[in-house]
Amino acid sequence: MVVEMFNLPYFIYIAAALFLTWLTLQFLNGKSETYRYWFIYGLILFNLFVHFAKTLIYPYTTLGFPEIFTKVSFENICAVSALLFPILFFAKSKTLRDYMVMVGVASGIITFIYPIDALSPMFNAVLIGVKPAFSIEVIRFYLSHFLIFLSPFLMLHYRIHELSFKRAYRAPFMLLSILVIIFINEALITLFGWVPKEQFFNPEHRNPSFIFGVRGDLTGLGMVLGAFVPMFLRVNPFFNGDAFFPVLWLLFPALIYGSLIALVFMLIYDTDTTLRFFKLKARLPKQEETTKSL
Repeated sequence: MVVEMFNLPYFIYIAAALFLTWLTLQFLNGKSETYRYWFIYGLILFNLFVHFAKTLIYPYTTLGFPEIFTKVSFENICAVSALLFPILFFAKSKTLRDYMVMVGVASGIITFIYPIDALSPMFNAVLIGVKPAFSIEVIRFYLSHFLIFLSPFLMLHYRIHELSFKRAYRAPFMLLSILVIIFINEALITLFGWVPKEQFFNPEHRNPSFIFGVRGDLTGLGMVLGAFVPMFLRVNPFFNGDAFFPVLWLLFPALIYGSLIALVFMLIYDTDTTLRFFKLKARLPKQEETTKSL
């Protein structure tokens, strides 16, 4: 049995995540603010362990030294989250913490909706076949992304961090900055010789977070991302093959989809300011006054 879109294991993992979220809320509701604060940080540190634990699990064990370190580097957006959340949790910059909570919650949810690693038969650009639904690595994959979701969700739920509509416009640019970091990471590990140089820029190989374009086995997702990519960015002048311009091709998708995701967060966590900005709550004060007079 493997994980497929909308089959039984697919929904089992979603149900488990919902139940564990509810269970965690029930556990923390009666606790002090200090206890919740350090409990959440404990989850973040535990996920750091889960992230590095992959080096001991198949198929990561097929990689030698030092190639194995490429899989625990800033390899993709979720890997960046696992590695940086322990630092961002204490960040004084509200913009950095905005990124942490929004990308953490959003990427965690998106992973359960479309669990790429669990669905794909590819590993490190090599066909290995789809992993069993309840193998150790698939469980680890879901657990890690669940924790990436849970810790920032709890931060929002218990007001350890509060979002502001006034800062919402910064979120897509923070996402683009993280994509640049992923590109730099990929360039460095290639320079060190940890991955073959001929694979650099090739979207059919490592291609972390699709910085080089869309892989052939993800054409559906590619259509969603590529809808806002102009033709001149669908060519990579540094690569003799089918690839997009590194990172920059994601500029418009990140700005558009990132802004939409940020807007959803603002509607939930800074509702009044957001509605007033769009003049959807202009009559509310009059309605409240009318109610009081009655």
